[in-house]
Amino acid sequence: MQPVDRHTLHELQILPENSRTASILAFYNHTETLGGADYLKNIITKPKETLEDTIRFQDLLKTFANHPAAWRINIAKAYAAAAESYFALSVAHSMSQDAIKHWFDTWWYSKRNKAEYYRIQSGVLATLRVLRAVQSTLDHISETAIPDEIADDISELRKFVSSPALSLLLGKKDHKISNRITFYLDYHFRISHRNGFRHMLDTLYKLDACLAIVKAARAYELTFPVFECDSNDFSAGDAWHPLIEEAVPNDLKPGNPVCILTGANTSGKTTFLKTCGIIVYLAHLGWPVPAKSLHLPFIDRLFTSIHLSDDLDQGFSHFYNEMMRIKQISEALSAGEKCFVIVDELFRGTNQEDALHCSKTVLDGFANFYGSRFLVSTHLHELITHYADHPRLSFRCFRTRITDNQFENTFKIEEGTAFEKVGRLIMEQTGVTALLHNAKRPSSE
Repeated sequence: MQPVDRHTLHELQILPENSRTASILAFYNHTETLGGADYLKNIITKPKETLEDTIRFQDLLKTFANHPAAWRINIAKAYAAAAESYFALSVAHSMSQDAIKHWFDTWWYSKRNKAEYYRIQSGVLATLRVLRAVQSTLDHISETAIPDEIADDISELRKFVSSPALSLLLGKKDHKISNRITFYLDYHFRISHRNGFRHMLDTLYKLDACLAIVKAARAYELTFPVFECDSNDFSAGDAWHPLIEEAVPNDLKPGNPVCILTGANTSGKTTFLKTCGIIVYLAHLGWPVPAKSLHLPFIDRLFTSIHLSDDLDQGFSHFYNEMMRIKQISEALSAGEKCFVIVDELFRGTNQEDALHCSKTVLDGFANFYGSRFLVSTHLHELITHYADHPRLSFRCFRTRITDNQFENTFKIEEGTAFEKVGRLIMEQTGVTALLHNAKRPSSE
């Protein structure tokens, strides 16, 4: 899948808007290091480009899921952070490429600036602790088949940890690491083997991030999706929104390329559309998804159009932004790209007559692209009537039970259409009607 645009990332809440908002990233973030959290944030915005890459990452996570304890590098967050800070340290006196001069300068600095020298010493000790934890993990997986996705990383890690310069020193207790050894290790870590040091930290973070995904999968009973190589069929079983407490799970197997979704306000349409977008996106990361099952084809592009608004800076109306979004989708379809498209209330930014005409044009066009999938919600009753017998459109709905002045949403998807109207009831229940009806009117002069 190609990278999705910022608009879709925002609508699906893949990344948080700010530190206080919920996000899919936070849902999966069970990392133990700051670097692991940064790595997770980085990979969540990068869908895999090919099906082969996606399956490789799935296989990696499945391997970790079988023996998570064996793959965990057991190091405190503070030591990992200290090693990272030490790597970034650029004290000029101790960065000479000549080993003897480096040692001499460091020794001289340790005598004249003991407080500053402590940064080097503590960084070396923190790095040794990280290395011991890494060595322990490598021992635990010594008999394990290493997944292709991480095979090169583990190979390089083994070379770095098992170098003759370190093999004798890793077994030493911290209090036996003399100044002379510190000078030696400082040169080894930050000069002669700097690339290996960087790679060790990056691999630590990669393992931490991948294990965080595995922890989320276990905690929430997530499922690895199955990609159908020879079919365009899409089916989801008991899919649920991961950011909604006690979310109601739903199934979807639309069959036809275009699925029209109807239901009253608050019935659950928008939440379900977001759920579908989230599981499709996560599937193309190679991650487990919040559903009992998911079968889908590998797609090229994911588009959503759920929360469009006016663009005041550009002077564009809501309707114009809707049309530009549809143009983006149309260009991708015309270029032969296989797309998964989600549109909530098609053309709600214009009058009903224009909305009906534009919606028909778009849906007629969507129906011609068999390799793509389209989920579209609408409140236009005339649109449903027009497509009632269309062979390439299917209909799903969320029904609302209305009794007297009360209503109850099932939040369960069903076949067919639903056009219950609850706007008046919501207005009365929120007290708006009473407030306006009983409002005191100023006396006329």
